[in-house]
Amino acid sequence: MCNTPGKIVSGLLSVFAIALYQHADAQNFSLGIKAGPTAAWANFPDADVRAQFNSGVKTGFLVGGVIEFPLKKRYSFTAEFAYAQKGRTVKFNDNTWKNNATYHFMDFSMALRRSYDVRIKKDVQSRLFFNIGPNIEYWLDGKGSVSTDAVSSPYTVVFDKQPDSNFNYNYLNNVNRWLFGLDVGVGVDANITKTQRLHTELRFTYGHTYLGTKNGSSHIEILGFEDSLQANLKTLSLTVSYMFDFDLKKSKMGRSNKDKVIKRKRNP
Repeated sequence: MCNTPGKIVSGLLSVFAIALYQHADAQNFSLGIKAGPTAAWANFPDADVRAQFNSGVKTGFLVGGVIEFPLKKRYSFTAEFAYAQKGRTVKFNDNTWKNNATYHFMDFSMALRRSYDVRIKKDVQSRLFFNIGPNIEYWLDGKGSVSTDAVSSPYTVVFDKQPDSNFNYNYLNNVNRWLFGLDVGVGVDANITKTQRLHTELRFTYGHTYLGTKNGSSHIEILGFEDSLQANLKTLSLTVSYMFDFDLKKSKMGRSNKDKVIKRKRNP
């Protein structure tokens, strides 16, 4: 579990600054939007805790934006932000009870990407790429339900408040709202026009931070309810991004040449 989020954030900002410095002379970049489905599951590293719970897959989605900066030797640097809906499905009490939780996150990631030219279709410029980089998520809120074969009870997540007898609230205390992990992805990028691209990526996010500290607790005033925050989230996502390429240097040159032509016409 990560205990030094400040140092990690500082390190990420340093990497971002270095990448910006390296591409500064090129004066080109790409902007895009991305979206796609996700599949997440809770991982319980501790064997004793894992023996009490059976984790299932929870589907969700994400939608956000991308900025990409080309570097040398077919490398590029990408920074992304997104809204992500995912969660966890956990069975307990000999798999007779189920906690189906939906969480909402703000997702931030950075990656170093390496591309290789491939030919998927004739006359279509395309590339295969691999990327790796850090991932940061901020846990916004959540909701869910606790159910048995006979009954289901919905709840709303409440952070860092004293539990009471209201069984419509899941009280989560001593949680880690900032979650850190590692992204590893592979995908295909193809040109649609000279300045527009479409790329598809399959990405695995290895969540590292536990949902709660060692003293973290999850409580609902329902007899028989059990939960543990000593878990991290693993996520598989399949996203499609629509990218727009910008070259400020060419734009400046185009405007400069246009101004020269106008001056020549005015001063033959």
